Amino acid sequence: MNAEKTQSQIFTDEVLPSLFHNSPGQFLQFLYRDGNKFLSFYWKLAGEKCPSELKRDSFGLNYYFREPASRILITMILLPEPIQDGESYFSALIYRPDRRILFVADTTKIINLEKYSPSENPTGTLMVEWTRRKVREVIGSGPAPYQEEFYRAVIEQIRES
Repeated sequence: MNAEKTQSQIFTDEVLPSLFHNSPGQFLQFLYRDGNKFLSFYWKLAGEKCPSELKRDSFGLNYYFREPASRILITMILLPEPIQDGESYFSALIYRPDRRILFVADTTKIINLEKYSPSENPTGTLMVEWTRRKVREVIGSGPAPYQEEFYRAVIEQIRES
């Protein structure tokens, strides 16, 4: 993998975790109000932080909401098709406003499905979490890069945590 991050990696690894973990309510408010315009603005901003050969347009960038249970909102971000390993197909932004563990708010979680294609990995994907401290934690091999399969894997992760 390149030492320098691509626009896609900056967007999913830095921009989304900062915006969402720091202020999930405000993030969702802007997304509801401005939709793809909001996402495209930050996609372009991420592009300003990388070399021109690693920039690309936002074709394919989109989102939708799912509410698998009361007071659990999952914002599924669909990303431009990954070109290299380490770029994400999807990002699941999970908001559970009532969740607390030992008096600590644990209201946000971000899980990405990254392109990862060594020969021993049949699906060509890796599931990773971006923690509130903006640390990348590998969950393990991911499902094939289809929205519904990723969504099911995310639901499985929520049940386990």
